[in-house]
Amino acid sequence: MSSEPDNLQILISKYRTMDIYELEANIDNWDNENDCQSLVIAKKELVIKYKERQEQIELLTKSLTSSSRAGRWISSVKAVIKQLLKFKK
Repeated sequence: MSSEPDNLQILISKYRTMDIYELEANIDNWDNENDCQSLVIAKKELVIKYKERQEQIELLTKSLTSSSRAGRWISSVKAVIKQLLKFKK
């Protein structure tokens, strides 16, 4: 009975080491084989990987925007406008 949780941990560790494309291919295979337990775990890991990927994309986009010349100009103009509004009050 204790081997089942160990097998699940091994399976989860295996899926976490796969990239998104490998995991998708395995999900397609398991879908055809009707391996429900593996399929559920793999789909959960895929969702986690997609969320992590989206967070990385958003972080990189934010970083690129803030480091671009236009982004810096926009930030500077916003700061000046905020200061002017403070002085008016």
